[in-house]
Amino acid sequence: MTELSLEKTPEEHYAYPDPLGFSGRIGRMRLLAWSLILGLIASVVALLVLLAIKVSPTLAITFGATLTLVFVVVNLRINAQRLHDLNWSAWMLLLHLVPVANLVLTLALLLMPGTPGPNKYGLPPPPNSTAVKVLAWINIVLMILGLFILIIGLALGLQDSLINAANSNSL
Repeated sequence: MTELSLEKTPEEHYAYPDPLGFSGRIGRMRLLAWSLILGLIASVVALLVLLAIKVSPTLAITFGATLTLVFVVVNLRINAQRLHDLNWSAWMLLLHLVPVANLVLTLALLLMPGTPGPNKYGLPPPPNSTAVKVLAWINIVLMILGLFILIIGLALGLQDSLINAANSNSL
């Protein structure tokens, strides 16, 4: 375990995130910010894959599968670093394969504060920048807005008309 020293400068009391590895720690705000960025990138890639299907289905499927694999690895890395911030092993990510446990683990990652100070996975992450805070709050607002739209849609019965329109290939 890393120890704090009074002889160090404030910058040396934090471990900066490792963007390419599974080691290190990130906090809740960085998890939300990275999730927003990855979601936007995944949306753009999905649109490009859908457009590429018209040109070459084989190329589109290959491109989509490759980028999906990259997305999964990056997502695992981010969640592993968040688990490290909670002082939990990254092996807990296997709980994402269990139906109800995946919801509990996701809520724990989003709601539980990280361990203060150093833990067995290293020094704490640095304070959040303004960009991280803005991206995290945008993600929170989008999640709340999406939940609100889902509830309104269920209350008004719009899902039936959308399902019927999708089944008949017409809106």
